[in-house]
Amino acid sequence: MDNMNFCPACGKELPVGTAYCPACGSRLNDPEGERKEKAAKTNEAVGRIKIAVAILIITAVISIISGLYFYFNAESFAESLREMITNSLNDPVRADDMVNFVKDVVKISGLLSIIVGLFSFVPAMLAYKRRMHSLTFVTCLVVAICGNLIFGLIALYFIHKAKPAFID
Repeated sequence: MDNMNFCPACGKELPVGTAYCPACGSRLNDPEGERKEKAAKTNEAVGRIKIAVAILIITAVISIISGLYFYFNAESFAESLREMITNSLNDPVRADDMVNFVKDVVKISGLLSIIVGLFSFVPAMLAYKRRMHSLTFVTCLVVAICGNLIFGLIALYFIHKAKPAFID
């Protein structure tokens, strides 16, 4: 009986040195095991941070490239609509106004995409440095709402799950 302990949760007999109760699964007091478990959780969280940073950087690059494309090709987009609009309205002056409006909207959309892409680097850098989890989370949420919703939400999930690895 000297080699046996009892589980504090269920009272079953346990062999000495057991980390978990085989009957109920309760974790027993094991300082070395706790350190290893904490290190494993931190390593897992750091892996999640790397995934979030990669997603945010890819989102940033795609947003910037697409924004530049739309900004510099707004004129050609608008001109491709000119004939269709002119034929349907039978009013060249009104068609010119609509073409100019489309051109302006495409340019503004391109600029907004560039801005969101540049802003995507903020949570990516904060996450990379593992600083200020709350600010990282909020800026990632802004990127998700204003930019690419799907990738932003995925990065947001990984940042949320990686909270133990942040140094606040």
